[in-house]
Amino acid sequence: MNIRKVIFIVLTAMSFGVFAQTNSLTKKADEAFNAQQYIAAVELYDKAYSKVKNNRQEKNRILWQKSECYRFLDDKERAIKTYQRLVKAKYYQVQPKLYLYMADFQRYLTDWDNAEYNYKEYLKLVPDDPLAKRRLESIEFAKKSMANPNKYDIRNEKNLNTEWNDWKPSWNEEGCNSITFSSSRNNEESKDKDAWTGEYFSDIYTATKLKSGLFGEAGNLGVAGINTEANEGELVKITNGKTSHYYFSRCNVKKNLTLNCAIYSSPIQPLEGKSGTSAKKSSDRNNKKNSKDSETSADSWVMLDLGDTAYNYFHPAVTEDELTIYFSSNRPGGHGDYDIWMATRSSVNEPFGNVTNLGNRINTEGKEEFPSLRGNRLYYSSDGLKGIGGYDIFMTELLDDGWSDPVNLGYPINTPSDEIGIIFNCNSDDNLASEESGYFSSNREGGVGGYDIYSFYRAPLLYTLSGEVRDDKSMQSVAGAKIKLIGDDNTQIETRTDAEGKYAFNNEQIRYNVNYTLKVSQIDYMNAEGKETTVGLTTSKDLVHNFRLIPIPKEPIVLPEIRYDLSRWELLDQYQDSLSDLLVILVNNPTYVIELGSHTDSRPYPALTNDTLSQRRAESVVDFLVARGIEPERLVAKGYGDRVPRTLKREAFVTMGKRTYQFPKGITLTDEYINSLKTREERKAAHQLNRRTEFRILRTDFVPQYVKDSLADAALNSTVVDIVSGNKPQTEVDIPIVYKTNRIPVTMIDGDKAQIYVILNGAAVPAIYDERHKDAAVLDWDQAMKFLKTGRITKDNFKDKDRAFNSKGEILENAVLVFKNASIGQYSAEKFEVIVKSGMEYTMILNKNGLKDFGPFIFDKGTGEIVFEN
Repeated sequence: MNIRKVIFIVLTAMSFGVFAQTNSLTKKADEAFNAQQYIAAVELYDKAYSKVKNNRQEKNRILWQKSECYRFLDDKERAIKTYQRLVKAKYYQVQPKLYLYMADFQRYLTDWDNAEYNYKEYLKLVPDDPLAKRRLESIEFAKKSMANPNKYDIRNEKNLNTEWNDWKPSWNEEGCNSITFSSSRNNEESKDKDAWTGEYFSDIYTATKLKSGLFGEAGNLGVAGINTEANEGELVKITNGKTSHYYFSRCNVKKNLTLNCAIYSSPIQPLEGKSGTSAKKSSDRNNKKNSKDSETSADSWVMLDLGDTAYNYFHPAVTEDELTIYFSSNRPGGHGDYDIWMATRSSVNEPFGNVTNLGNRINTEGKEEFPSLRGNRLYYSSDGLKGIGGYDIFMTELLDDGWSDPVNLGYPINTPSDEIGIIFNCNSDDNLASEESGYFSSNREGGVGGYDIYSFYRAPLLYTLSGEVRDDKSMQSVAGAKIKLIGDDNTQIETRTDAEGKYAFNNEQIRYNVNYTLKVSQIDYMNAEGKETTVGLTTSKDLVHNFRLIPIPKEPIVLPEIRYDLSRWELLDQYQDSLSDLLVILVNNPTYVIELGSHTDSRPYPALTNDTLSQRRAESVVDFLVARGIEPERLVAKGYGDRVPRTLKREAFVTMGKRTYQFPKGITLTDEYINSLKTREERKAAHQLNRRTEFRILRTDFVPQYVKDSLADAALNSTVVDIVSGNKPQTEVDIPIVYKTNRIPVTMIDGDKAQIYVILNGAAVPAIYDERHKDAAVLDWDQAMKFLKTGRITKDNFKDKDRAFNSKGEILENAVLVFKNASIGQYSAEKFEVIVKSGMEYTMILNKNGLKDFGPFIFDKGTGEIVFEN
């Protein structure tokens, strides 16, 4: 016999045998995987992998199946290692989601850098996956949340927890003294384990609070027919009067086959005289064995018909009237793997119907599960919304227009692990700002077992609002300013700033979940407005809102846009609000007499001249203000026609049709300029800017009628002075010397110090000439503050503007002050800079360079003069 032929036959037979054996193992592994028996599947895949020869594609497929088993078993470390092997094998070309799943587990382990990298790798392959984009965003969200934790105290309820999984707490009776929860602990009666998880089949347990506030030892629920050989969990008890009902999840199983999950319900039928652990060891375990002694068999419980039984339905949450049930399901028509759904009925004697998905505001492409109710709020867990870890707990509220955007409960309730199934203690007020406590379950690090039950407590949320009001020009405090607080809960509170310009609203005045508007007004200032909110705040907070009030200038101020019908002057209703700020200014400043000047553009109007039209429009504004209580003697209407084209003090934008036109600061809108513009629409926009109504202050000495009527009462004389002066001290610095030649005489101070006067913004300041001084020009801090408070300088005179001041509005040491007008006699310096220093012996010091800014000079010590060169 040909020996080569013999070898070929033997090798062929051996290869066929190995192939057949490998094929058989792979088939068994796939069958176990499809039956959700992942522990068994992993062992079979390991054996099959070692048998596969010369088939890289099949080996990679087996690795992928193993990684899926680890994913479903939540074995993060093994899953990541397997994914990394698949990346090296470039299996992402077949299964791009290996990057996504690996990034998910890395994010749960706070390996954020690698998670970010792998999310981005996945998005290169699948760029339009919204779930992956949200999970990538979750990395930054998690970092921020963990860096800014909410004020919750979290405690592991060790009396309830075991080395197995314990989850989804729920109240067992009114008063919140007894709790139920799901557990996969060893029940001491049945040794069967779930082939998916490798744990004992789950049952429902109960425990009662002790006097210490902790829970006592947990025992079986003690209700016949609930706990069976299947997996039961997520129980809800509803009590109405003397009638109670249980709703719970059950996932049935048969050998080598996992059936689907459903929600069951029936009136409570407690086992007489038995509860807790004793009940578990007797009647309920007999019930699991279908004992004839049992009052209620598992078959007597009603399975709710919520859709096609080919899909899963679990995690019930039921309203108190039992007319609405919320649950999680993978039934068709959802947005992701599992969604939150609801079903309704008109009577408790009817089946649930009208099954509706809660929509994409609540549900995502991921999983939404474990709903629970608290009034009109729905709490649930999601791994698809932006969160900290795997499943995070979210809250949404049923409003008139539907469910609100879900709010993440934040860290430390949520962590990089999973958080599911939350309930609240009876002493937790529906007001989210009140003291809050309750229970939830999590598989976070440091627990007793897998999922543990935790308690949480948060002290009441308290809020305050305070701030200070300063003059925007001088940066000084504004005392006596009125602060009006208006909340969208109809709150209206007024206060005034103190001598330091400060105001405050306490924690009884500032409430949770309210949007506030602050309106600030004071004599001689433009009104200011600000907004603050406590909506969405999850920790106590002291809100701060500071204001800068702009002094009312003497030059004309353009009012907000007021438009009129063509060739008409009547003030239209929609533009009357534009005058509200002016009205408040006049009320707050009763001594002001103002001119209301109206301007038209240069184009002619039918039937009326521009002067007549503008006069009537100005008068219509006066009529509006008089009708609201402003004395007519304080208002002067003036129509300017088209004689005063507008000069823009800042950039202006005008929208005409679909286009917005920009006009630069400093432009005067003359006909020549407007006609030079390229398009008709742009010219129309420029004309529109010229059509305006302005006001300017004519004088501030008006005496209101109520003051005149009370002049006979001498006690009110001080009031008249107060109103006329407006509490604004008018301090002037007289100019003692006017130098008319180039020879500036000096006065010797302290024997050897030469003093001259420098005019700074109209005030004469004594300055010492010291040619050896290290700084060119120095001004004493007290003198600079005096200038600031009397209005000779403002923050705009400082190089650093606002940054030249401390929080009290005081000038900082070594701040650089720039005077627009500085002179010595007939010699001036442009943008004259001085350094502000405190504790100076003299008001001002100039060295040689400082004096040179005014022109070349010599110091003639013989005559005692500083001589400027002509």
